[in-house]
Amino acid sequence: MPRPVSIKDETLIDAARAVFLERGFAATTAEVAERAGVSEGTLFNRFKTKAELFQAAMHPQFAQLDWLQGIEARVGRGDLREHMAELGAAGIEFFRKLMPLIMMSYANPSPSGLPELLTRPNPPPLRALRLLAGYFEAEIRLARLRPVDPELLARIFMGSVQQYVFFELVTQAQHELPLPLPTFLRGLVDVLWRGAGPVLEDTSPARSAP
Repeated sequence: MPRPVSIKDETLIDAARAVFLERGFAATTAEVAERAGVSEGTLFNRFKTKAELFQAAMHPQFAQLDWLQGIEARVGRGDLREHMAELGAAGIEFFRKLMPLIMMSYANPSPSGLPELLTRPNPPPLRALRLLAGYFEAEIRLARLRPVDPELLARIFMGSVQQYVFFELVTQAQHELPLPLPTFLRGLVDVLWRGAGPVLEDTSPARSAP
């Protein structure tokens, strides 16, 4: 007699995430089971309730902060403005995937009133802020940035990236296009650089008094 096919939890979670994003929390476990190609009984063998399945689906793989992987290796190397633009573009792609999950999680929170992911120690937003602040602090120590508050700089940078994605979502309903991404990234880096870029020494010859 052939052994039954084993299905991974990740497959069920991926199917649930796709269905919940399409239908919201009103989606049924029957719809999730159909998408995953399993019976509802299989779902409830792994997840006791629909709410537990939803929380698992809303705990995305994106919590690994892929857009900030390897950020330490950038310190002191290459053009800092190019690095900032690249990090901004990667962050926008990250938040394009994450933002709908965040919004749905806030609409269906855990008993604490917060998305379940944010109730755990060292949640992803704090980890991202620390990574960015540490990166900017290292560049400040190398005098590649002015001695500004690195956490403030990180908050401005990450907040701007998140806000761009949020406005992409809210303007879709009005059929309006947000600021084009290349324009936004150039402008963001330019504004930050004007406020935090290194102060260059004036090496021009001094003029003698008349």
